[in-house]
Amino acid sequence: MQVITENDDRLREVEWYKAKFKENKQFVNDARKTSKALADAIRLKDENFESLKRRNGENVRLKKQLETTKEQLETTILEVSKVKEELDSALVEVSGLKRSIPIERVAAVQEFLGSQAFHDAFRPHCIRAANFEKRKWMAVLERYNNGSLIRKYRDEMDEYRQKGEAFILAIDPTNDDDSDNEASIS
Repeated sequence: MQVITENDDRLREVEWYKAKFKENKQFVNDARKTSKALADAIRLKDENFESLKRRNGENVRLKKQLETTKEQLETTILEVSKVKEELDSALVEVSGLKRSIPIERVAAVQEFLGSQAFHDAFRPHCIRAANFEKRKWMAVLERYNNGSLIRKYRDEMDEYRQKGEAFILAIDPTNDDDSDNEASIS
């Protein structure tokens, strides 16, 4: 009995060792799977790290390029603002010149109208000749025959203008004599 008991104890011990071996084998298999999963995770982490390093290098390069572009843009903005200031001042100057041109033109015309040269050019040398010319033109206008007479006297008027003399067509209808009355100059 004692031998049977020893054999039973040994059989139980062997069964226990078998169970432990099976359990340890399962642990080893799980450890291998975990080790493989960890190796895959480490490899993936390394790949991601390398990818991040490449991206970081690209980002650093892009950041430097962006800073250079930003500096160029700031320089361009400064140049554009200088040109804009110059353009604004030129526009102000042109605007002032535009405003002064009509004023200068009016002043020049008024100066000419008040000058002796203007009065000499438009005042007839002989008032009697002016009255005669007035009456001649009035007669022409009264005897209008299809424009042929008007064309004839228009040519004469152009000759007088070239000489610096002018016709004064406004006559006083109440003044029929050829006296030396002053003619109005318009």
